[in-house]
Amino acid sequence: MNQLSEEQRQSQLLRNVLFAFFVSGAASQPLGSFIPFLRETYGFSYDLSGVLLACQSTGNLVAVLLAGLLPVYLGRRRSVLLTGVWMAVGYLIFASGLGTPALLVAACLMTGLARGGNSNFANTMISTLPGPVATRGYNLLHGSFAMGALLSPLVLVFCAGRWPVMGWRIVAGLLCLLCLSQLAVYAKMPLPAEPEKKGLKAVDYSFLRVKQFWLGAAMLFCYISTEYAIVGWLVTYFQDIGVLSPDQSQMMNSLLWLVIFIGRMIGAAITNKVSRSKLLLVDGVGLFAFFLLMFFSRSVAPIVIGLVGVGLFMATIYPTAFAFGSDCIKGNDLGCSIMIFTGSAGGIITPAMVGFVAEQAGIEAGMSLIVAFTGLLLLSIILSTFSVRKSHSLRKKGE
Repeated sequence: MNQLSEEQRQSQLLRNVLFAFFVSGAASQPLGSFIPFLRETYGFSYDLSGVLLACQSTGNLVAVLLAGLLPVYLGRRRSVLLTGVWMAVGYLIFASGLGTPALLVAACLMTGLARGGNSNFANTMISTLPGPVATRGYNLLHGSFAMGALLSPLVLVFCAGRWPVMGWRIVAGLLCLLCLSQLAVYAKMPLPAEPEKKGLKAVDYSFLRVKQFWLGAAMLFCYISTEYAIVGWLVTYFQDIGVLSPDQSQMMNSLLWLVIFIGRMIGAAITNKVSRSKLLLVDGVGLFAFFLLMFFSRSVAPIVIGLVGVGLFMATIYPTAFAFGSDCIKGNDLGCSIMIFTGSAGGIITPAMVGFVAEQAGIEAGMSLIVAFTGLLLLSIILSTFSVRKSHSLRKKGE
């Protein structure tokens, strides 16, 4: 009976976290889709648009650090409420129609703060589940994020078509309300037991000496650099090279997240059948190859094929890399925070770099930077998987 009760507790925790991360996906990812509307409405340049994307990443990075420290003083519930509320405030600013650069920079920072807090909380909660359940949970978790990221651009396309002037602001208002529902879930959901001791002395730091932890963090750094740059600049790139219409370009963002969602559901199904190392290697090679196809194509069919391939092979990299590195940080808020922080640092650098290069040499030159980052991601995967395989082989010989 106790075992059944524990399974029910785990199931309830998973459901609540999946909903919260669905909202995070719906609210975090549309910024790339909003950029063309902000540029048209307020006359923003490429480099300012890149700064806005980087500001979201900066807020995310700050929150990830805070989310690793706040729970040891305030507890997990108060911490996630304190960071999560800023997503609603940020979208309230977007919906208001106030378009001064300083205010929009602040709004992007706010959405990043909330995203970082949501991410650390959700990943820490999944890490408290038993091993195989946790690996499956990571794929379901990021599948929920992908579903939210898939639906919100579709709603944006519909509303922008129905109300050309006000549509994007209406969507911002709807996202504000959705973020408030997320806060209600955070306020009521049951949470796992927390350490009775408070303060940094109660934190277990042993994970800092584990090589696998840092290898996982390196993969996350390269992946987040790639994902943020692709998602942030995809719509603008397709519009500006003139191959796709504005509506088709917006739909490409939703297509990407649809494929990512499908890929993560497949990943959850094959978790116990395919080793993490093999899955990561296949994903790294596939992402690099299909991004090259998409980048060099100048007609619709190969672009769509390339985009589908990019989404499919991107899908399981983050959850698998996180599971790879998080074996030694079960339920450790600070450990999850440092791993996400290391990964998220790339999300600040790369979108801004793409924007600055695009302003100087054109959008195609800016996007070529992403080609380099997909190559670095593949290299980090190869180094990580073979390093761990070598360690396991040496351990077996020692036995």
